[in-house]
Amino acid sequence: MKKLIIFCSLLFVFASCKKNEEPIVEIQTTEGTIKVKLYKETPLHRDNFVKLVKKGYYDGQVFHRVMKDFLIQTGDPNSKEADQNRLLGTGGPGYTIPAEIKYPQIFHKRGVLSAARLPDENNPNKESNGSQFCFILGKKYTSAELDSIERDAYNKQLDLIWQRLAVVNRKRIDDLSIRSDDKNKLLALEDSLTTLAEKQMKKEHVFFFTKKQREAYTTVGGVPFMDKDYTIFGEVILGLDVLEKISKMPVDINARPKKDVRIISAKVIN
Repeated sequence: MKKLIIFCSLLFVFASCKKNEEPIVEIQTTEGTIKVKLYKETPLHRDNFVKLVKKGYYDGQVFHRVMKDFLIQTGDPNSKEADQNRLLGTGGPGYTIPAEIKYPQIFHKRGVLSAARLPDENNPNKESNGSQFCFILGKKYTSAELDSIERDAYNKQLDLIWQRLAVVNRKRIDDLSIRSDDKNKLLALEDSLTTLAEKQMKKEHVFFFTKKQREAYTTVGGVPFMDKDYTIFGEVILGLDVLEKISKMPVDINARPKKDVRIISAKVIN
């Protein structure tokens, strides 16, 4: 009997752990209720978000950045008591979270939660702000538009590789450039670097949409140009209509709603 009780207890603990791998958070706002599921694939962001929610960190904060057909951002603790003229978006808990970018498995389809962060020039490791995040809205894309995005990304990456090769061969390029009788040799060198760059492209991960991405971006929409650059750690399972309503509200020049939209409370419900 004792062994049976212990076994049942272990099963209960195991079941509880499994249940909470992807916790659900309910966010009550002045415009309605939003429920989000947090991803088990991004445990650092998931656990940090749960910790802040349980502390009441988000209660009273405003949605300080609202951009129609793009995103809705919140998570700045300075927004709780901020008057309408205060510029928001720089606050946080005083720490960053290591990037957990799971591309292409997880991408910026409509309704996901994407962590905010500083730009690459100040944040090359793409670490996330400790509390700020965005609800992604975006738009629906045609197949032709996605093809164009792929081509642009491919050409951009090819150019970056070519430039790296050019740096390595800079002396040869400069020597041939100043000698008028070696123009053909210069062109041949440039062609050879292009061939090398194209070969290198086959070894590197190049931006191409998966079948799953194409289906999502053409049916529900999203923001594909944010892929590979920001950590996505959850998705909305209830309340997209609330976010759509917020996205249409009048905003000032800083994209802050002229009428404050607040998080009344946030809580873990499973």
